Amino acid sequence: MTETERAMEGRVALVTGASRGIGLAAASALAGAGCAVVLCSRHAADAAAAAEAVRVMHGVNTIGFACDVSQQGSVKRLFGEAARWAAGRLDVLVCNAGYPFLREVWETPLHRTRGDCLESWYVDAFRTDTLGSILCTFEALQLMLKVGEGSIIYVASTPALEGFQGSPYTVAKAGVLGFMKDVAREYGKNNIRANALALGNISTPATTEQMDAEARQAFAEATPLKRWGRPEEVAQAILFLASPRSSFITGQTIVVDGGSLRR
Repeated sequence: MTETERAMEGRVALVTGASRGIGLAAASALAGAGCAVVLCSRHAADAAAAAEAVRVMHGVNTIGFACDVSQQGSVKRLFGEAARWAAGRLDVLVCNAGYPFLREVWETPLHRTRGDCLESWYVDAFRTDTLGSILCTFEALQLMLKVGEGSIIYVASTPALEGFQGSPYTVAKAGVLGFMKDVAREYGKNNIRANALALGNISTPATTEQMDAEARQAFAEATPLKRWGRPEEVAQAILFLASPRSSFITGQTIVVDGGSLRR
């Protein structure tokens, strides 16, 4: 690899929700740039397998840990283990873990939501997406402030910018975007940057496996590019925001959606 391709050599990244899809692609892209990478997911075996695959592919140090980002104790343990493994260093945090895609939640407008589901749908999505990002950022800051720099990337979605009927997801991801702006404003003086991605239709097992062929085609046709995005394309945007190439960018939301949202 060239010196440019290994621009992240010697740095340490932690990626949540990293056992497959966008998280795994992001971990691989960061590793390809020279980062040592901590991969976490809800299941230890999945995290370990993903870490080994990335290590073999890119020849960098990796490790996998189990973590439920919606639980403070689990997040604290994750960062404690990661800090011991990386000798207290953390340069990049990718908050990718998200509440599972459930068609019923996504497709049900507020007035048709069953009363016995109302609170749980909103609270559960909030705990994973918004609170999970907050908990991970809190722990990451303890390490980044010591290093004197860092880049935090949050994975949100276009409904957080334009709205949709799947309000539990919209509310949770909008909270992530607002929180990102606070982090960018507060910690810029410490050379810690915070940015977010607003994703459109990205082809991952979490989404496409729950759709029939007709629905998948309709989602593809909704974009000017007439196709689904790929996790690897999202990963390149994450790598850009993590790297020195975006050193004067903070507090921003980059839309990765094939041109559906134009503003």
